[in-house]
Amino acid sequence: MSLKSLLGNIDTEALSGAVSKGAPLLGSLIGTPATGAAIGMIAKALGTDANPESITRMLESDPEANAKLQKLENEHQQTLTRMVLEAESVRLGEVNKTMRAEAASNDAYVRRWRPTYGYLTAAAWFIQMTGFTVILGVVAFRTPSELAAVVGALGVVLSALLGLWSIALAVLGINVHKRSQDKQVAAGQAPKAGFMDAVVKRVGG
Repeated sequence: MSLKSLLGNIDTEALSGAVSKGAPLLGSLIGTPATGAAIGMIAKALGTDANPESITRMLESDPEANAKLQKLENEHQQTLTRMVLEAESVRLGEVNKTMRAEAASNDAYVRRWRPTYGYLTAAAWFIQMTGFTVILGVVAFRTPSELAAVVGALGVVLSALLGLWSIALAVLGINVHKRSQDKQVAAGQAPKAGFMDAVVKRVGG
């Protein structure tokens, strides 16, 4: 049975967590394109077959398993770091590939979902702030004595919405950045290298 078929029958997230207890870098490779290489290294270090089930059993039964994996990671720190960065680069490449496919799609909805998200976020922000302003204005004009209580209540509401707005604005920022990259690609220009690209290039020489 191939490694690919074995991986399809197990919980890679659970295996990654188990391996990470002794070797965080190795564990982070489980479930990435470098899974096969990681499985081979782990199996050799533990003295077992190169398949997830055998590794899982060894991790559960051998009290020295974590120490062996930690030793392996320490001895191959640079190689494993490079593998992690390369796996992350592949993942980001797939994300960018999907985004480019969306940008080139003939489906108007697929091509315009990012601008639509931006417009809806801006509209929601405008409606919320306008509502708060109107409430404060009405209260200040009609019942000034209750203004402090209303301001406190609105503060509580804003605090409750802070987490949601943080996520929404973070996604909006990423969308704006990716939209700019899409336009550069469409114009035949190479997007500027990001942080992960620079790190991979530096480590890989």
